[in-house]
Amino acid sequence: MQALVVGAGPSGTVAALLMARAGHQVVLVDRDPGPRDDDWDRVGVMQFWLPQALRAPGRLLLEHRLPDVHQALVEAGAVVKPPVGAPPSAAGLHVRRPVMERVLWRCADGEPGVTRRVGHVDDLVVNSGRVTGVVVDGVLVAADLVVDASGRTGRLGGHRDHPVLESASPFAYAAREYRLLTGAAPGPLNGGPGLAVAHDGFMEMVFEQDAGTFQTLIVRRSEDRELAMLRDESAHSAASRLLPGLAAWTGPERAEPIGPVRVGAGLVNRYQPQATGVVGLLAVGDAALVTNPVAARGLSLGFASAAAMTDVITSRPEGEWAAALEDWARASLLPWYADHCALDHSVLARWRHRPLVADDPLGWDVVGDAAALHPEWRPVLGPFLAMLAPPSTLDPLREEVRSMIRAGWQPPRPGGVTRDELAAVIAEATVVPAA
Repeated sequence: MQALVVGAGPSGTVAALLMARAGHQVVLVDRDPGPRDDDWDRVGVMQFWLPQALRAPGRLLLEHRLPDVHQALVEAGAVVKPPVGAPPSAAGLHVRRPVMERVLWRCADGEPGVTRRVGHVDDLVVNSGRVTGVVVDGVLVAADLVVDASGRTGRLGGHRDHPVLESASPFAYAAREYRLLTGAAPGPLNGGPGLAVAHDGFMEMVFEQDAGTFQTLIVRRSEDRELAMLRDESAHSAASRLLPGLAAWTGPERAEPIGPVRVGAGLVNRYQPQATGVVGLLAVGDAALVTNPVAARGLSLGFASAAAMTDVITSRPEGEWAAALEDWARASLLPWYADHCALDHSVLARWRHRPLVADDPLGWDVVGDAAALHPEWRPVLGPFLAMLAPPSTLDPLREEVRSMIRAGWQPPRPGGVTRDELAAVIAEATVVPAA
């Protein structure tokens, strides 16, 4: 079969590699010509320089189905490491997005059965209900299967024939990349991609990465205009000195910044069903599911969709492809969409100092706080947090939390630096001296 993948990001490239190794010929189309030098900046990829992590399911998928790719990432500096206190099975892959993409592009370029075409996909070509190719910069490129891996801003969604589920994520963030000084040890860790410290109105995070690098992240409400000034380098540096976790990592005796402050905004959670009205169009990665990146789940879920798509086309007749992949997505992707929507709802309510309502969506942050009173919940909560168990495993705990809320319990407010203290430091750092 001649397959064409639109988008050579991580999910699209993994899909191309898996399909090629299943015996198909694959054309990988992207408007970016690929890595050229140290200044490579991916075209149209907002998150290219922002923090990322490949969680355990995504790393295990590479290790089992693309072991040479997994090894190439490790050789490029990626670190296999479980979260603090978690078993080895929970180990993710700590690696910056540019490093990952360089390795994936190199692997695809060396893969028999994968060819690359640079250009912009203008449209999908459909004849009598069947996809027959795409138009790339005005030229028809024929294909038996088109895989939409064009990401969250892709242009093939107009051919999808089912309503999209979408919820705007009420958060934004500012990030910066650092390198540990020679001989310096990493700072404190407490799980996930590195460090996460909740405050009353915002969150500070550190993502451990490859080759002695790390990235800091400060998450705020998108409506909080005072904290939006974190995009200013002086304000971000002042905030990093104030916040205990970031201060421990970024002190001048331990690390040096190696990039500017970068921001992320306009975030969404989006689930887009497969197109069942045409034959020969399937979607993977962010073209199928987008989640608030704070939990670093997107890459793992994108790789899972690429693998599921490959399995579907190798085991089903083409008339069943879209329905079979949609069945898989509703069981394996849609619950994570709902989980992120619940998390956004409860975190926003808490940051606005609004009491939680028992019948409203309850994020895992609330379950985690309630678990302080129920240590017997930890064996259930731990695998979920590592993405080794689905969101449904928390449903019984959520029901118990609802009962606790009805009885008067509310999660405690975090201690430490307050939102107003952070805003004051930011304001002071951004005052323009009088002439």
